[in-house]
Amino acid sequence: MFKTYLKTALRNLKKHKGNSFVNIAGLIVGLAAFLLIFLVVQYQQSFDDFHQNKDQVYRVVRIGRNAENREYRTGVPFPVTQALRIDLPQLKNVAAIFGDGNVQVSATSEDGTAIKKFKEKNICAADPHFFEMFNFPMVSGNKQTALHDVNTVLLTKDVAAKYFGDWHNAMDKTLKLYGEVMKVTGVLENIPDNTDFPLGIVVSYATLMNAGNTADWSGISDDNYCFIQLDKNASVDHFNKLLDEFTDKHIKPVNPGYFLSLQPLKEIHYDKRYGNFSGRTFGRDLVLALNIIGAFLLIIACINFINITTARAVNRAREVGVRKVLGSSRKQLILQFLGETGITTLVALMGSLLVVLVCIPFVNELLDIHLNIAFLFTPGFMLYVFAVFFAVAFLSGIYPALILSGFKSVNVLKSSININTRGISLRRALVVFQFVIAQALIIGTLVVASQMDYFRNADMGFNKQAVINASFPGDSLSVTKMDALKTEIEKINGVKQASLSIFAPAGSGGWATNLNTSENNKSNPGMVVQMKPADTSFFGLYELKLVAGRIYFPSDTMREFVVNETTVRNMGLTNPDKAIGKMIKVAGRSGPIVGVVEDYHTFSLREAISPTVMSTIKDAYQVANIKIDMQKSRQVIAALQKLWNSFYPDYVFEYDFLDQTLAAYYKQENEMATLYKIFSGIAIFISCLGLYGLIAFIAAQRRKEIGIRKVLGAPVYNIILMLSKEFTMLIIIAFLIATPLAWYFMQGWLQQYTYRISMDAGFFVVTIICSLIIAWITVGYTTVKAAIANPVKSLRTE
Repeated sequence: MFKTYLKTALRNLKKHKGNSFVNIAGLIVGLAAFLLIFLVVQYQQSFDDFHQNKDQVYRVVRIGRNAENREYRTGVPFPVTQALRIDLPQLKNVAAIFGDGNVQVSATSEDGTAIKKFKEKNICAADPHFFEMFNFPMVSGNKQTALHDVNTVLLTKDVAAKYFGDWHNAMDKTLKLYGEVMKVTGVLENIPDNTDFPLGIVVSYATLMNAGNTADWSGISDDNYCFIQLDKNASVDHFNKLLDEFTDKHIKPVNPGYFLSLQPLKEIHYDKRYGNFSGRTFGRDLVLALNIIGAFLLIIACINFINITTARAVNRAREVGVRKVLGSSRKQLILQFLGETGITTLVALMGSLLVVLVCIPFVNELLDIHLNIAFLFTPGFMLYVFAVFFAVAFLSGIYPALILSGFKSVNVLKSSININTRGISLRRALVVFQFVIAQALIIGTLVVASQMDYFRNADMGFNKQAVINASFPGDSLSVTKMDALKTEIEKINGVKQASLSIFAPAGSGGWATNLNTSENNKSNPGMVVQMKPADTSFFGLYELKLVAGRIYFPSDTMREFVVNETTVRNMGLTNPDKAIGKMIKVAGRSGPIVGVVEDYHTFSLREAISPTVMSTIKDAYQVANIKIDMQKSRQVIAALQKLWNSFYPDYVFEYDFLDQTLAAYYKQENEMATLYKIFSGIAIFISCLGLYGLIAFIAAQRRKEIGIRKVLGAPVYNIILMLSKEFTMLIIIAFLIATPLAWYFMQGWLQQYTYRISMDAGFFVVTIICSLIIAWITVGYTTVKAAIANPVKSLRTE
């Protein structure tokens, strides 16, 4: 019996090549998209899932007390970690880690002559407790003692091999970084990609604590993380109460503008409010959206199959009648048609797996992830694929099987078969559903693309064009060279202006500290501000606009301050002029406010503008800001590299164009825009196949009506309009359903951005026009073919 079903199924696939191709193509695209989405979601959900204590580990974060403009930050004051150990001994473990990037690292080669120097991005400082809490295996060295002393480092195997040829040779060798010689005391296994701790070089936290004023509770770096580990039976709510008491004791007297809270380790990869060392967050809303889109793409592929198969029902009616006359039961016919669907689905599944294999490198590049082809052959994934196969085969095949097997042999053989109206209405509803999804995705694509365009062109409050940012060493020796370096930069042909600062005006780096005035009290506490030390040329180079006062005078240390308008408002002043002369204390230094600049963005446009304070701190500068003539950019960059090699022979010259750096902050949004374009294209493709199936069905059902109309003199264009009106109404109905759904979800997506576009009617007008044009092109051939068909063939009685 099975052999007979198989032969019949293959014969029908071969006989109806066109319909079979359309069916299989739709299923291949839908299945491939579904499986790729599944792989991406599984990959994202695997982040830091390999840590044994993952359910008991939490990151200590800080949250602003201002409910109207709530700030969520990752870094905590340096003394927090040790104070938690002392004040809350019931904690199972407490660990600190400080992230850094673009750090110059150098080492001598094995023969002791050449210098190997690199800029390392994945550098952090961690205490020994960190490796007790997290499962990053060490292949050489002692985990308990390797980071105990000052000026000791751990390397991953790849980093060790880069500097010393073979990681086995790295133990007890030395590296130079932060201007200090450090000893390699251990080698770590290479860090897996699915972690938000991209460790490369790990410096002992003792080195960091020994380097500066780390006992200050007011100074905060967003890169200084503190993690705690609770006992398995400990209550998080109870600990949060203890943390509130800890905040009142240590934080509130120094900075009442924020409080400490806990964030579970398993939420770090998904919570876009805070961020992480890897710079990669994948919100749970995006995970949910991908799952829903994947399911919808698979469903509309099944709908497409149903529509095209039922459109062929009339052509196979006589076959069903003959089989019934020869004794086939309805059960046997249902099994036969389900078997045909199963074979079609199996062919499509094999094709979709090939498409997945081909697309994995593209997906990896697009999303900056590392999907492994080997995952396709794991038992879990294969089981999932088989489950999808049976689900798709059943969902796609059961309705057509019931329709085909339900034909009455008497009516079929008398050529009086009629597909009931309810069946036609169902197929219309399925096409509407397909286009609801397709049009909702089109609207989403347009909104995301428009928001990205807004990000690219929004006024940041400063001129970001034609500016190069190049870092230089931050050690004490470099301080003596800074003035000479700036002078030589300005001499280069093609350089318009140069400035030295700690950061570019906007970026991921930040120095959060507390601002206090003489009026501060319990009812008027100080505020957390972003500190942006820079020389006096900074204002002219970036075209920052003064609204009151003047810029500060040149100095090596903090003596005067310039603040932004947000700082003035947060001080309770309505007029910037009233801030001039006010004495403030920032980062332990007091001085007057001498100027107020217009607000400018110090972070991405996702966030509100922060209170910002600027002053001169020469020994904090580590970035050269260089305004250039873009027509001479190549010559300028070559001259800068030569200059850097002269001033800092052991330092790697690296640079970035500021506008490109700022554009990179919206990488995830750009990835999302690309995904929406791809998914909307897939949905439109599959929906058009379904529409093709419906029009073929309608043309077959109404062929006699069309023949009679032609005999009675109806012109071809009237018949085309008659058939086109059917699907045009379906698309308009789908649009009316898709519009409020898309508006609701995309309006919610836009709310995460402080600065965003508004959704006007243009998005919806473009969507309906594009949908109609694509649909008319899709069904044009079928409608024209039906309209010009010879009426004699459709009216004759067989």
